[in-house]
Amino acid sequence: MDNQTASLPLMLKQLKLGTMVKQWEALGKKAVKEQWSPQTYLSELCHIELATRDDKRLQRLLKDAKLPVGKNLGNFDYSLVDGVSKHQVADLVHQTGWLKSGANVLLFGASGLGKTHIASGIGYGLVEQGYKVKFIAASAIVQQLQQAKQHLRLQDELLKLDKYSLLIVDDVGYVRKTEQETSVLFELIAHRYERHSMIITSNKSFEQWDELFDDSTMTIAAIDRLVHHATIIHCEGESYRRKMAISNGT
Repeated sequence: MDNQTASLPLMLKQLKLGTMVKQWEALGKKAVKEQWSPQTYLSELCHIELATRDDKRLQRLLKDAKLPVGKNLGNFDYSLVDGVSKHQVADLVHQTGWLKSGANVLLFGASGLGKTHIASGIGYGLVEQGYKVKFIAASAIVQQLQQAKQHLRLQDELLKLDKYSLLIVDDVGYVRKTEQETSVLFELIAHRYERHSMIITSNKSFEQWDELFDDSTMTIAAIDRLVHHATIIHCEGESYRRKMAISNGT
């Protein structure tokens, strides 16, 4: 290292270009050997820095999303479930206008039909595009919001969730029918209405949602808000999990 470049690592560090700090010298030797122009060398160095940053950001988004491990669209077998197509789900991943308008995706069907897998797969696809996603069981988020309400900070908790373009609420059908639980679930739905998107999975159809909400007026209001801008998917057939087990020979 000559005198002219002695301070370069410090300057790169000060500029928060951590990958360049590690790579500039080795890449410089390669550039000299292969007779790159200064512009090519600088371009390649910037490319490596940006690629590393993108990868780190993706890892942060995935960690925060808490999506179920392994439940991505690459290993979902659409032939085992009726009512949903690969093309329909791919559109939800790649045509993201619905996220910008705060629209919802509602996945209905009996237990074991792959609703959670589809919802999670959409989540993975959107995280890879840089969207902030959060996956959480309905019972867990209801408990979280209930505790916040008891401490008079429900609004603060709802506002924290606004940072997520997509909130995946899994297994709404298992929420217990109590006034405390259903009221905070309604608050969540009302708060995100036409602002931020949700994917909701449920083993109960809308006709059975009076089993979730203690008040029929609240039930109707919740459904109205969810379906106003929504893609509704009804998964049908035998258990996806059982069919997968059979096809894998287990």
